[in-house]
Amino acid sequence: MMKGKVFWVLLLLSAPLLAASTPQLSRVMLCRDVVQREPVGELKGAQLPAGLDEAVLFTEIKNAAGHIVHHRWYRNGQLKADVALPVGANRWRTWSDKKLQPGHWLVKVVLDDGTVLYQRQLTLAPVASHGT
Repeated sequence: MMKGKVFWVLLLLSAPLLAASTPQLSRVMLCRDVVQREPVGELKGAQLPAGLDEAVLFTEIKNAAGHIVHHRWYRNGQLKADVALPVGANRWRTWSDKKLQPGHWLVKVVLDDGTVLYQRQLTLAPVASHGT
């Protein structure tokens, strides 16, 4: 009976350690560029600026060394890019960029085990043409 109690005590004591080692996003941002490993020109809101032709998805992840994080870009419900980014340290900054076309976009940050850490829906309207 004592072995069972010891097991549960050890399990309860290790729970904070397991939680601390769970991969987590420290920062995530859709932006125009990354300069010196920092995001520049944050793109806020669900409506992207008309005429925008490229966006960058920046992530800073912690406790994920050895994992692969995926940046998945969907347009109008179809996967357009799945960028696999190996994580090399317990604090890691990484990003992917995508040429954009008008439509409804969904971006996701997904771990190699399928866990979705982040998702965001966006719309890019076509540029209005002015007739003569």
